[in-house]
Amino acid sequence: MSTYMARPPARELFVKSIESLSPHMKRVVLTGESLSDFPPDQASAYIKLIFDNPAMPGKPLRRSYTVVSSDQRARHLTIDFAVHPDACDQGPAARWLEDARIGDPISVSGPGPTKLVDLDADWFVLVGDLTALPAIRANIEILPAHAEGYVILEIPHQDDQQSLLLEASLIPKGMELIWVINPHPGQQKELLKETLANLPHFPGDPYLWAASELNAVLEIRNWVNEESLAPRSSRYISSYWQLGLPDEAHKIQKKERLSE
Repeated sequence: MSTYMARPPARELFVKSIESLSPHMKRVVLTGESLSDFPPDQASAYIKLIFDNPAMPGKPLRRSYTVVSSDQRARHLTIDFAVHPDACDQGPAARWLEDARIGDPISVSGPGPTKLVDLDADWFVLVGDLTALPAIRANIEILPAHAEGYVILEIPHQDDQQSLLLEASLIPKGMELIWVINPHPGQQKELLKETLANLPHFPGDPYLWAASELNAVLEIRNWVNEESLAPRSSRYISSYWQLGLPDEAHKIQKKERLSE
């Protein structure tokens, strides 16, 4: 006899504030009484925003986003949205964000599990694009003061670097912050991998955390395998989107190609 786990009911929330962090990143704070039991310490976990599906009424579209922070007492849930400069065919989340106003409703499910590094590693590599920045920031905040390694961030424009520069006090002195400028996210899939490949290694065993466009993380995954840099137990490699594909198609490709 099979058991069916019903999907938990969505939380009905409202837009409290919208802030432009940089030319290609916006921050949205959601609020609502249903956040009264939202679990604490969920930075780097994902939630799903739920949108109407005009093509298939009754089958809503769900899009995953990383939790930046949450506050049970204040009933706040903060999410950062990457705004792709080449997005001519916007998905439901991008269209919603473009039109969103204070007080607008939005349904949210989750959270899913957090995505954090193993703090027992000898050194750390955190690499990704703007879609991964909230989770990378959450990982930086838990690193010990003596941590060594690299933070590699791909951004569309240097103006994003100035606006999104992480507070120096949050980054351990032994972690080098490297910016990679790519005006066309999703293209030049080898950029992050080549940046990583040209960096010297620290002594001991690293933990590698990488998330970006699918083809870019496949380049990283393949290089890591060739170099035997980190076993599967010492890495998190995931794609958060894929150039030219809607989220549903990306999930299929992700399952097939990252599991190879």
